[in-house]
Amino acid sequence: GHDILFFWVARMVMMGMNLTGKVPFKQVYLHAMVRDAHGRKMSKSLGNVIDPLECIEGIALKDLQAKLEQGNLDPREVKK
Repeated sequence: GHDILFFWVARMVMMGMNLTGKVPFKQVYLHAMVRDAHGRKMSKSLGNVIDPLECIEGIALKDLQAKLEQGNLDPREVKK
C-alpha cells in the first residue's frame, strides 16, 4: 500500500539506475484498494479474486460456480 510505496519506488529507481544507467519510470500511480462485497481487500490467498481474462472472454455461470466451490472461500460465503 501507500505506506511502503516510497521504499518500493526508491528501490526500483536505484536498481534501474545501477543496472541500466536510466531512471526506470517517470510517474508512479497509486490506485484505490479494490475490495469485495464484504469490504475485504481482493486477494488470491483469500480466494475472492476474479480472473480478468474470464471477464473479457466470458465464462459460463456453471463454470464460475465450480471455481468458487473449488476455491478457499468459507463455504458460507459461496451461495448459489
